[in-house]
Amino acid sequence: MNCPTCNAANPSGARFCNNCGTRLPTGCPNCGHVNQPGSKFCNNCGFKLDAAGAPAADVSPASPLDRYLPPELRAKLEAARSTRAGADERRIVTILFCDVKGSTAAASQLDPEEWAEIINGAFEHMIAPIYRYEGTVARLMGDGILAFFGAPIAHEDDPQRAALAGLEIVQGIADYCVLVQRRWGLPLEVRVGINTGLVLVGEVGSDMRTEYTALGDAINIAARMEQTAQPGTVQVAEDTWRLVAPLFEWQDLGTLDIKGKAEPLHTYRPLRQRARPGRVRGLESHGIGSPVVGRAREMAALRQALHALQDGRGGVISLIGEAGLGKSRMLAEVRESIAGERLRWREARSLSYSTAMPHFLSIEALRALIDAPPDADGETTGRALRAALGSAGSDHYPTLAHLLGVPLDEDETMMVRFLDGPALLARYVEACRA
Repeated sequence: MNCPTCNAANPSGARFCNNCGTRLPTGCPNCGHVNQPGSKFCNNCGFKLDAAGAPAADVSPASPLDRYLPPELRAKLEAARSTRAGADERRIVTILFCDVKGSTAAASQLDPEEWAEIINGAFEHMIAPIYRYEGTVARLMGDGILAFFGAPIAHEDDPQRAALAGLEIVQGIADYCVLVQRRWGLPLEVRVGINTGLVLVGEVGSDMRTEYTALGDAINIAARMEQTAQPGTVQVAEDTWRLVAPLFEWQDLGTLDIKGKAEPLHTYRPLRQRARPGRVRGLESHGIGSPVVGRAREMAALRQALHALQDGRGGVISLIGEAGLGKSRMLAEVRESIAGERLRWREARSLSYSTAMPHFLSIEALRALIDAPPDADGETTGRALRAALGSAGSDHYPTLAHLLGVPLDEDETMMVRFLDGPALLARYVEACRA
């Protein structure tokens, strides 16, 4: 960063100029925008800064975990913890355990520095998905991690976030495991266990040391899920499965005896996200149907819009209401009512954890249009896109493939490589319209 006063170059993260001592502009901990010294609020997102224009909270790394933590998430965590400082809370939390199987034997075969290099690389693959879905890594445990979804930051879909993070961990670390095998001759296998339940969360410890953690039987069950999971898989306890069952495809693993439990525990293995997820709330999520009552006018308007669509007249409908008023129920009813008609229903959702993912809703809509599942690899997605475009739309393939993250050949890459953000967005819009 160059000093605004003397133009001297300063290292990244410097607070004062090393040539003239002027306070340097600082990045907002919420959005990263650089504000001028003296700013009290970020002029990009409105986040409160201190009187000197620096972040109000100390965002310097305070623990080994902080080097993995995105600045914007660190600010959210600090804010959530500061509002509950010193207070223990009873919360429903989804707990995720992840570890490297057989690490003790593997470590004994290597120099400690080599093993540290391996395990630090593994941690990066384990931790990144957790932070992507705004979970909290509570503890590093030698060869594993303990993470919470729902404390201190809570979301309505924390069990889903935990399951998605678990799947991304075991899928994303696969190539790294191959690299470790090739370089050091060691098998590296990761497993994940997840459970949801009531815990007591807060600062635990003594005057010598404290840490933010959770206490309760749900933690023990999550640990047992991880210990008994097959390498390279995620194992989920029944309490979590009930909350997210319609969202994933599952393998029923049967029951598992848990020490200290009178009854065996049913466990499941998530395989992938469903291409068309079901509902996780309402009576229908439990297999109970009921007619829509008191919404005749709204249902008539929705059906009228669909009939207009059949005649070639599109449009936009906003269905707005507080949680629990039946928005999803009405859409499900309308969808069922058009079965057998000359319409294809394609659905895309803007999800709570997608705010940091550029063009997420557009990508989901495009995947739905070309019938590409969310977990389809690049080759499968590319084939689906070419089939949907046909020969007439082949000129738009590189642009839309780039949007979907599909690998391109050298000639196709040159068509999008040097485009900046606004130019790419214009290309995306043009291709989708065509």
